[in-house]
Amino acid sequence: MNLPESKTMTSMFEGDDPLPPGTTSVAKVTCMDVVMGRGSGTQNHCGNVTYRKLVFLNKELYATSSKFDKLKISKAIVRAVREKGGHFLEMKDKLYFDIGDKRAWDKTSQALREGQTEIRKRLEQEEARWKESKSSLQSDGSSKVAQYKQIISDHRFLDYSKQVLESLYNPSSSAAANLPTTESTPGIHVPEAVQHACKPNCPHARRRETLNKA
Repeated sequence: MNLPESKTMTSMFEGDDPLPPGTTSVAKVTCMDVVMGRGSGTQNHCGNVTYRKLVFLNKELYATSSKFDKLKISKAIVRAVREKGGHFLEMKDKLYFDIGDKRAWDKTSQALREGQTEIRKRLEQEEARWKESKSSLQSDGSSKVAQYKQIISDHRFLDYSKQVLESLYNPSSSAAANLPTTESTPGIHVPEAVQHACKPNCPHARRRETLNKA
């Protein structure tokens, strides 16, 4: 996998204060934003759909990492969303405020933990098959697990999340081509609506308009 050159995750977050909860409401909910809430309308908001896919595509990396590195993956996902112009929003008195980094990290960590037992088992099976047949090589000649371990060793969590997010907004880009291939996960269905990030004319645009009128 080819990741862009950048600072390591350690230097990226060392000394960075987490973004506190917002005290000023955002003017408009956009496709880049993740909106808190349990209703189907909120979950179908385009930013939430993209966020869930981003989390889904980080779950194998999360399963491969140590406990020490797992929070870094959550932080990287949140940072990638924010660098793309997104917020993590919650409604209060009919206005939307950012929940801040700490709650966003907690939400992301919770989402990453879901289904980890099955994912670890599948990765072990894939790695065993790769070692046995040597037929599942990635572009650089490494197994998928080896590539994840390299990302972890190099502390390239933010680079990976940014590349995944870019691949969602531009499926035909080089970012998409360089990601590890992921076998279908037994028991986990990825809806078609989660396959790609939205565009200006996304199918959830009506819901976005509703959020802005709330």
